[in-house]
Amino acid sequence: MSGVTRVLALTCALLLAPGLAGAHHVGAFTPKDTDLTVNFKQIKAAAQAGRFDAALRLFDEGVLHDTMEKHEKRLPAGLEDGLRASLGARDLPGVELRLSIFLTFLTGERVREAVARVRDPGLPPERRREDARKILNAAWRYYNLADFVVSQQNPKAAVALRMAFEDAQTYLGGMMADPMWAAGSGSGGPGGSNVAAPAAVDEGKALTALGVMERALGEFILEGARVARKGGAKTFLPRR
Repeated sequence: MSGVTRVLALTCALLLAPGLAGAHHVGAFTPKDTDLTVNFKQIKAAAQAGRFDAALRLFDEGVLHDTMEKHEKRLPAGLEDGLRASLGARDLPGVELRLSIFLTFLTGERVREAVARVRDPGLPPERRREDARKILNAAWRYYNLADFVVSQQNPKAAVALRMAFEDAQTYLGGMMADPMWAAGSGSGGPGGSNVAAPAAVDEGKALTALGVMERALGEFILEGARVARKGGAKTFLPRR
């Protein structure tokens, strides 16, 4: 696919069929955990096991709660209170949705950092692109944990996000053999070579991809918050 066609495909991704949501290979990348992602997994595992009291304790005493309070004014209104209420009501879909809204918010924060780095005139071009790629790796660390919920609620947005993650890295000078994409292949599937010729560096196209990410993440947060307030998470999250 040519570079121009690829960028156009990003803006059309929201029109793609839901079945394509799993086709992009970026999901094979498993980022290293941080204290926050460990705490998220602990809370989610406890809730999935029906140990909601333990999940609430893990939330109250963990870094995820501290980070949520730090960003409280910029998060959807009532997100923390709604999470607590869902834990108290043993509402697993409500818990998962609210946790994913928060992780998606953190993803968006990293994406904005990457945009700022690409646009920083005070850094040499190689340095700003390298920094932006590293920041995107951190963004994927959070999004990777929210992708299931995003895909269930809005599979077309999930397709757009996956394409944009990959294209932003590529146009910032990353190769398919970059640690973030080590499980990928030049043919787009796990069975091929892990090395593909990189596309030409193009910061303008990278910024286009990052813009797609910002919009898709913002749309999920707004819609997810609306669904959460109405108690509708169970309509799209399967029982487990």
